[in-house]
Amino acid sequence: MSILHVDLNSFYASCAVADSGGKYTAETPLIVCGDPKKRHGIVLAATYPVKHRGVRAGMPVWQALSLYPNAVLVPPEYARYTEYSEAFMQIIRSYSPVTMRYGIDESYVDYNGCEHLFGAPETAAHAIRERVKQELSLTVSVGVGDNMIMAKMGSDYKKPDAVTVVNAENWERLMWPLPVESLMYIGRASARRLRAMGVQTIGDLARQDQAALRALFGVNGHAMWERANGRDDTRLISEPEQQKSVSHSTTLERDACGDAAVCAALLRQTEQTAYRLRHAGLRACVAGVHLRYTDLQYESAQKTLSRATDVTDELYGVLRPLALALHRGRAVRQIGVSFGRLTGEAEQLSLFDAARHVRMRALDEATDTLRDKFGFDIVRRMSTLGFAHTEKDDFTPFARH
Repeated sequence: MSILHVDLNSFYASCAVADSGGKYTAETPLIVCGDPKKRHGIVLAATYPVKHRGVRAGMPVWQALSLYPNAVLVPPEYARYTEYSEAFMQIIRSYSPVTMRYGIDESYVDYNGCEHLFGAPETAAHAIRERVKQELSLTVSVGVGDNMIMAKMGSDYKKPDAVTVVNAENWERLMWPLPVESLMYIGRASARRLRAMGVQTIGDLARQDQAALRALFGVNGHAMWERANGRDDTRLISEPEQQKSVSHSTTLERDACGDAAVCAALLRQTEQTAYRLRHAGLRACVAGVHLRYTDLQYESAQKTLSRATDVTDELYGVLRPLALALHRGRAVRQIGVSFGRLTGEAEQLSLFDAARHVRMRALDEATDTLRDKFGFDIVRRMSTLGFAHTEKDDFTPFARH
């Protein structure tokens, strides 16, 4: 198996540098944030000199400026990011017919069977790195691995502008000494519980008794152990399969009877599914909701949107009245949402829509960044805190529905 994971380095900030006409460089202390003039909001991205001072995505701008007072603040340019992302994917697709976009700034590549065209996987990785640099003035980190977890951990291992090969032979040497929270899907809460067990590194986790992990973390304990040992049988799904629709449904632990309970469950589903949309670099033109009641009757409704979007609040704003019209006070056992007629084209915004859209998009970007690092439930909206769902329907970003 030969899988590549290609990750654009500090994407938003790097786009700002590339578009500056030489005004900024990779060494410029630059922060992309929601509203530079008001100097509040959150950090969306930063160049490496600022990161080295401890500035991270999701951090309040005032806190970032306390760490680097002279940093340059620039606003986000989402239309340009989409253009750069599409150009990046054109390069990626020229090396394999099977690619899986994972967010606006990264992609997996199934390189199996392509060696006769472009050479060994590591050779192709260097070629991709050089083409992105020459054609887009951006840098990438590329992981080359036997599976998706190895490739992703490889691209994270060395940044920026690097290629790292991770395989069964060097997994223990490269990955086991790393802090346990460096492993994909180990969030802050899980890391804290693992450290209480004496698990400090990925290697410590890999050597743990599986029964003890399962007793503490349930089915996720086994998944953690598998990843710590470099095991991953996730199938890389090519983009044509992804782009039909995105959906997610959950059977509720307790029936939702009132409007508030139904709306909380709906918002939770919308958040999860919109998160997947953004990671696929897609926007929806159609939004739908379905409800299954305690008598097992099933109803659904959908609506065509005035324009394509991947913003959680905009999608929820469409789905909420549809769900309430179906609900009519009946007890709901299962709720699901679906988004269809997906597109990767640049957004078309009116001046009236633009300001609120940018604010809501910035909120999504910040929460996505935190969830990518620490797990989906690191951020919860107040209205969804009482929402409970069954373990078999737990959300994972790689889920396909």
